[in-house]
Amino acid sequence: MRAAVIDAGGGPEALRLAEFPDPRPGESDVLVRVEAISIEGGDLASRQNGGALRPHVLGYAAAGTVVEVGRAVEGFDVGQRVTTFAFEGSHAELRVAPAATTFAVPDGLDLGVAAAISCGPGTAALALGLGRLRDTDTVLVTGAAGGVGNAAVQIAAAAGARVIGTSRRRHGLGPLTDLGLSHYVVTGDTPASIQVRALTGGRGADLLIDTVGGDALTDGLAALADGGRPVMVGVIGGFNTPIDAGMLLAHRLTVTGCFLGPVMGEPGTRALIDNLLSGSAEGRFVVPIDATFALSDIAAAHHHAEKAGKLGRVIVRT
Repeated sequence: MRAAVIDAGGGPEALRLAEFPDPRPGESDVLVRVEAISIEGGDLASRQNGGALRPHVLGYAAAGTVVEVGRAVEGFDVGQRVTTFAFEGSHAELRVAPAATTFAVPDGLDLGVAAAISCGPGTAALALGLGRLRDTDTVLVTGAAGGVGNAAVQIAAAAGARVIGTSRRRHGLGPLTDLGLSHYVVTGDTPASIQVRALTGGRGADLLIDTVGGDALTDGLAALADGGRPVMVGVIGGFNTPIDAGMLLAHRLTVTGCFLGPVMGEPGTRALIDNLLSGSAEGRFVVPIDATFALSDIAAAHHHAEKAGKLGRVIVRT
């Protein structure tokens, strides 16, 4: 099989195509012939940092057709269309994934869309659950145009919430109004917290879904009403962001971290992702696709995925 690998961390140019022996599934795994790969933020970070193995096959999310199942696997059959998650191995023509993090793709759903659902939208659904989303909430989503952000906008709006989204650029936020965004604020000269309080009559938001981290997190915390519920999803803005403990105390805030991968196989999380897959197949949930590349152009695909101002995922077809 062909696979996109790295020998050391670096930019998109660190990727190269190589021939590998076909993998075999373990007893609790499925082997999938990959048709579509969704380039996730974790893929970009893994490429930049390098992997423990050399050469290393990158990639979290891919969809395709089952070609073999492990002895202990139930519920999946050869020939079935599925979307898969694992912490490596998606950037290839064949990939092994745990059955616990493999999901059936409904009839009629494009495999590129299906590949993009488990990570970003799955994280958004989990984060909103952790934040105890209510239909009366005003929800603030930082990085609203991103893969997690635009999904959070849709899910919260469908639940009846008022949704405010932020971005560093106005481009990309406008189309989100068609997906349920009530208001958007562009960060920069005026902090989002000031703009959100102006939109809410000074009260602030009830729920924060922060997909960025760093300054966006601290500004988002300042945008919350007393007793607000902040959920951290992203740390691209900084891993070691100081948080004012006095502010948490004074405003009765409890910060919750949301990391999907380790709990994706749990029944409750699987149900969230299955619901997103069926919702997408039925037109109730939209997964924007920004661009599509061939596996032979994997470096160009990673380069495009790193560009700012996109709305939607970058998909690679094998």
